[in-house]
Amino acid sequence: MPPAPSITREAVLEAAVNLARSGGMESVNARALASALGCSTRPLFRLWRSMAELKRDVVAELNRLYNAFMDARMTDENRLVSQGAAYIEFARREPRIFDELFMNRCMEGASLADVAAAAWNRPTIENIECACGMSRPQAEAVFLNVWLFSHGLATQIASNHLDIGPDDAARLVADAFGSFAASAASAPPSDAPPEGGTQPCDRKETHA
Repeated sequence: MPPAPSITREAVLEAAVNLARSGGMESVNARALASALGCSTRPLFRLWRSMAELKRDVVAELNRLYNAFMDARMTDENRLVSQGAAYIEFARREPRIFDELFMNRCMEGASLADVAAAAWNRPTIENIECACGMSRPQAEAVFLNVWLFSHGLATQIASNHLDIGPDDAARLVADAFGSFAASAASAPPSDAPPEGGTQPCDRKETHA
């Protein structure tokens, strides 16, 4: 049997993530990876047909790391506040990866209605409905306002190195949630919940 290759896909992806973490995706190239792995560029192109294909897998790995980071920090007690605080903390800890995932025009052409309708945001909106006894439009309004607030704060931290620690960031998100929830609750609902209020939440959702 031929000897097992010494350079594996996992090792290449780990090296690529480290390069992206320190220098952004523009630093991920064949020569830099070969240097980090202590090999020639030949093993890279035995495992991938092109750098474009390799970089697609690197971005998928960055998304996996982001999702794991969020999953470890989000709670159903108040999913939106914990989601916003975790998102901001990710930007603080991983500014280069945050930039690649969320500041690359990935939502070009999307509307706020598209954001609210996205499948990965529905569990958070449903959690707001259950926790606050709100109608779907009210919960969507709270979600979008807190989402925009959290993204703005995260981009200031990642891009402009605004010095806000995790405790202060969590407090700011919680305060924003309280203000936006109070505003939404006081507005006439366009889609009122059934008489007797909303049904209690008895299911556990996970971040996608």
